[in-house]
Amino acid sequence: MRQLLIRLPIVLAVTFSALAQTAVAPDFSGTWVLNVSKSTLAKDSTIKSETIVIAYKKSTIIFHYKTDGKKSTETYTPDGQKRVAKDMSSGRLISKASWQDSVLVIESTLEIKIPNVVVNVSGLKPVIDRWTMAADGRTLTHETSEPNKEISVYDKQ
Repeated sequence: MRQLLIRLPIVLAVTFSALAQTAVAPDFSGTWVLNVSKSTLAKDSTIKSETIVIAYKKSTIIFHYKTDGKKSTETYTPDGQKRVAKDMSSGRLISKASWQDSVLVIESTLEIKIPNVVVNVSGLKPVIDRWTMAADGRTLTHETSEPNKEISVYDKQ
């Protein structure tokens, strides 16, 4: 009985410690508007306005963009598996999304379509996007890796 009383607190401490280290993925759902004054866009960027409506459907995150009046959609499943995130006339965006603590990390490469041929561009680093929500849930920050490192800050509507 005494050994049980000694071991039980140790088991509980280890269990709660492991649970405390497991970060809960934040819910990015909602409408987000680009705050150009807080963002660091690429020098050649022509974006004047952007709104993103983010929705969760089961384990999938769907980004509905409206950039300078033009609409597009990207879909991600943050499980570390490669999938088509966006199908375009010029090719496909292949992405692998995962949660690293409370940050959504998306690694993307482009498959270029030429009639009757699919070209995989190799030797290039994938573009890495990091999506982070502020603790108060009012700001969403999107950091993009090279070649044109950008930081886009969105305000929740």
